[in-house]
Parts: sequence; C-alpha cells; structure tokens
Amino acid sequence: MRRLYKLLLDEKISRRDFMQELSALGVTLASANALLAGATDTAAAAGPVTGRSFTGNGADLLAESLLDADVKYIFHGCGGGTNRFFDSFVTREQFQNFLATHEGQCVAMAEGYHIASGGRLGVVIVPRPGLPNAAGNILNAMAHRSSLLILTARETNEYSGRRGNIELVEWNDVMQPFMKWSYTMEHAARVPEFTRRAIKVAYAPLGGPTFLGMTEDLYDSEATATVMPQTMHQVQGRVAPDEDRIAEIAALLRDASKPMIIAGLEVSKSGAQEKLVELAELLGVPVAQGLSLFADFPSQHPLSLGLYTRFLPYTRGVDLVVVIGAQMPDPGHYISTGPVPAGARIVHISQDPDLLGMAQPTDIGLVADAGEAIAGLLRALKRDNPRQKLRAVRDAHHKPAVDHIRDQRERALQRVRGRWDQAPITNARLSIELDQALEKNAIVVAESLFGVPEWFDFGPDAKMQIGPQPGEVLGWATGVALGAKLAQPNRQVVALSGDGAFMFSNNLWALSRYDAPILVVIYNNQAYNMNRAFGWQRGGAQAELKKDMLTYLGNPDVDFSLLARAHGVDGEVVRDPGGLRAAIDRGLATTARGRPYLLDVRTERWGRGGDLTWHPDISIARMRSREV
Repeated sequence: MRRLYKLLLDEKISRRDFMQELSALGVTLASANALLAGATDTAAAAGPVTGRSFTGNGADLLAESLLDADVKYIFHGCGGGTNRFFDSFVTREQFQNFLATHEGQCVAMAEGYHIASGGRLGVVIVPRPGLPNAAGNILNAMAHRSSLLILTARETNEYSGRRGNIELVEWNDVMQPFMKWSYTMEHAARVPEFTRRAIKVAYAPLGGPTFLGMTEDLYDSEATATVMPQTMHQVQGRVAPDEDRIAEIAALLRDASKPMIIAGLEVSKSGAQEKLVELAELLGVPVAQGLSLFADFPSQHPLSLGLYTRFLPYTRGVDLVVVIGAQMPDPGHYISTGPVPAGARIVHISQDPDLLGMAQPTDIGLVADAGEAIAGLLRALKRDNPRQKLRAVRDAHHKPAVDHIRDQRERALQRVRGRWDQAPITNARLSIELDQALEKNAIVVAESLFGVPEWFDFGPDAKMQIGPQPGEVLGWATGVALGAKLAQPNRQVVALSGDGAFMFSNNLWALSRYDAPILVVIYNNQAYNMNRAFGWQRGGAQAELKKDMLTYLGNPDVDFSLLARAHGVDGEVVRDPGGLRAAIDRGLATTARGRPYLLDVRTERWGRGGDLTWHPDISIARMRSREV
C-alpha cells in the first residue's frame, strides 16, 4: 500500500493502474475509490482555491508552508547544515523550537506530541550526519504509524564532494525503508508543493513519517511561489468494509462455541475503542491485546484477557479468532507471540494489505478501517438477529470468560501479595503503586518493560497508555513523554524505562531546559532482562553454564539519580519497598511545582538466570605491562 501511494503521488502510475493494483490486493471497488479520493489532492473538487504568493528563499517558503499547515512546534538537533533553517524560524514568532542533544530524542519528542495531541503533525529537523542517530526512533514511528515530517539539508553544491563518503550518500534513498515517502528538493519555487505533499502523505491512513531533504543552495535561492492552505490537500474518508464479508464474520462470531478477539493499533488510531467494548459486551466475547502502542481494549475490563501470547490459558478450545487492526501474533515476535490456537477459524481485518495472509492462513482476510469494520459488525449482528438470540449468545460466552479472567487475575494478585515486601522491588508492586498514585487521566509512556502495563488501569475513560513500542528500538520513552506533556500540559505524564533502555538514550537535558514536569521512573534491575529471560528459554551454552555474556548491567551499578542531578533534575534511589509510595508522592509533588523528577527504583530480575551476576571479568588495566 505504501508503495502504491508513493507511485501515485509521484505520478509514476496512472489512476487506472492504481485501481488495478488495489483490486489485485483484494480491495473492493468502493474501498479502492475511497482510497483514490484520499490519495489525490481535493482542491479541484472544492472549487477554485486562492493561495497566497510569497517571495523568499527555500527555508522561508518551507516555514510559510508549515504555518499554513498549522505547525507550531519544531523539534530539532543542533547545526550540521540546518542552522539557516532557523534564520527563517526566528523571525516568525508563531514557532516554538525544542532542542535535543541526540537526534533520536528529536524524533521521540515529535512522536509524543503527535500521539497525545490527537494526531497533529510532528515536525523534526535533523542535521544530515545525525540521521543515522535518528533512524532508530524513525523506525519506531513507522511501526507506530505516527505522522511525522523529517527535514534535513545537505551541503551546498558549490562545495560538494569535499567531505568524502558522507557527501556521496543519497539520504532520501537511505531513509526510504523507514518512510512512507521521501524526496530531496532542489528548486526553491517548488518547496511549498513538496512540503504539502510530504504532509499529506504523512497524514494519509494509516499514517507514518515522511522525509524531505534540501540543498543549502536553497537558503540563497530566492523564488516566488504560491503557498496554499494545507487543508485543501488533506486526505479524507475511511476504507469501508465489504458488507457481505462483514455479515459473514458476524455470523461466525454469533455461532462460535468459544470465540475471542485480538485487537491492535488500528483500533485506537480509528477511535474505535468504545465501539470494540460494545461489540465485546454484546456477545460476551473476551478481547486480548495484540501488538500495539496503546491499550486498544480497556486493560481492567472484565472481558480483557491482557496481552496475547501463546501461553495465554484461555486459548485452549478457542474455535474462532478475530484479529482486528493488528499484526497476526507470530512466533517470530517475542512479545506478542504466536501462533493463534490450532484448529481455530481465523479472521483478519486490517487496513494494511501487507499484514493480511503474511504467514498465517486465514479463513477471511478483509481490508478495512478497524473502526468501520467494528461498526459494521455491530450493525450486522443487530440487524440479522433478534435480541433474544443475541442475549442467548452473550449468556453462553460471558460468564465462562469473565470467571476465567477473574480467576487468573486473582491468582496473579496472590503471587504479587506473596512477594509484596520483597527487595529488590517487584515490577508488579512498583506498577500498582504508581497506578494508585496517579490521577485517573494520567498519560503513561512505557518503554520495553515486560510485566508492567497489565497492572495499570488503561482505557478511553482511564489512563492513556503509550508503549511499550512495537518498533522495539530503545531510547524512546523520555522524549515521547516531553512531547506528550507539551500536547497535554494539564495531565500528569510519567515515563517508565528500564535501566538498559535509559542508557541507550534519554532526554534529561531537554526535560530540564524546558521545565517539563514529568515523573521519570526507571525499573532498574541492572540487566537487559527480557533479552536474557526469553533468550535462555531456548537453552544454549550460556544457560547451561550459567554465564551471561551480554545482558548483566551491574558492575558498575549506575546511580541514575546522580545523572539526573547533573542535568539539574532532582531524584532519588528507592530500594526499600516500604518507602516506595512516599518517594512516588515526592516525585509527583515536584512535578506539580513545575519540574521533572527521577526515581531510580531497584527492581527484581526475573526469568531463567535472573539471580546471576556473573559477567566476563575483563580489565584493560591488567593488560598493561607498565603503569601508563
């Protein structure tokens, strides 16, 4: 789908070829027409549009185009050919800029702003040598389908070729795998055109980052161009499902003995969480969380099964699985693991045809917007079945599912209570105490932490979940938290990170400079715990010899509160479970006064090998033959 959008927008295929390609992917004619209408400019349909003529250099024209797209905030790194962008921004008071000391954090801040603002564009300016640093979080944004515009500039043609290999890299080609679309601008007069196009593609369903490069010559090239309102180039409409297929899926749900739903990212992106709750409650069907950045189904709902893994007890005897808006659970992923239950009929609904039928055979694969599909299922069930029939179906499914889920939760809580006062502190206790201390509508940004999100109350009428990131690239949470707080300054924001992820990259400098009142909580177990725990499940020499070559992070034992203080951020180390709640309250009191706060909480290592501290004993100092 990405490839087809790009070819159409670059005018490399015709509208007719676009329709034929969609048809080959199994998209219905009505849905293909909707996609075509969304993929092409709507200005002509709206009648004559009067843009405004503007004369300036390439950066001026870019700035004016961003203003017409209602962009207020710019997230950026330092220099590297981009300095003169800011000559155009500093004279336009409408912009506010946020500097980060690592390019990946620029991208994370922009993504957090995009997510928490309800979908506004995140704009990033990255110096060209910094693009490799930014690439990890750009990959995260692509996996999350976040609408970002990434901008950079390369050297002037006057001095091109004098900086060796870096000058020879065509960065739009390098960044293409991480982007929906990329382009390098070479003519100042066309800057507004390509800026409009990049923004449009970034917003086009399902969303994603786009990339624009320009040469430094455009800083000196003056041109007159028409700057048109971005609203006249917006993508409209949703991909409606085939009604016959929807009726067929509704009948399967009605007639299944033990159905379940797996929900994913597209449910939240389409704003369909409440409709999914209605569907689940109508039939008493439990819902598991698929791979996603969000809580696509309320985490504490009586029908919530939690994260789908192959170890989920409820899957025994399931005869129908409906995956909505998510990648199919797969053995290749160590978080949302597969496969789905053997012998079950499989329905897969997604707006991304690339996800359908990828590896798992499906009985029905349907290209559709998740929200439209859920609404269609509700209509079909209510239209084709009398109320007493739907009540009977619900009665058959609801009590067994709710009883099973309640029993599983109670067993988990009993295990937690049995280790409540354990030191190091359990992930469950830290998460439960945080959930209790935070306000109901707090935003929780969680990075690559296993056994954490399930203890929070997430949902449309509860806390907002952002993460863990399906993109899996570490060094993400604190940047996203700053962007989220910028978008929602009147909501509590907490960033949860592991010690390993925090050492990859963090945003403490920007949190301090911009007075971002965010509580940073580090689950510090001195290990890349998931890597070892899941890796050692398969056995191998390290597991047998009990020698961990790559995941133990103790020696040195890092005190992150000292790192925070180096950035002007108050913080503390928490070792005693009895003092945990008081430490959380101190942190929240500090954020209420307008400053960030960091808690370095010493937590458990879990899984096979969790108690080991062995690591290779290597000392370069001992390799010396003399003391120099």
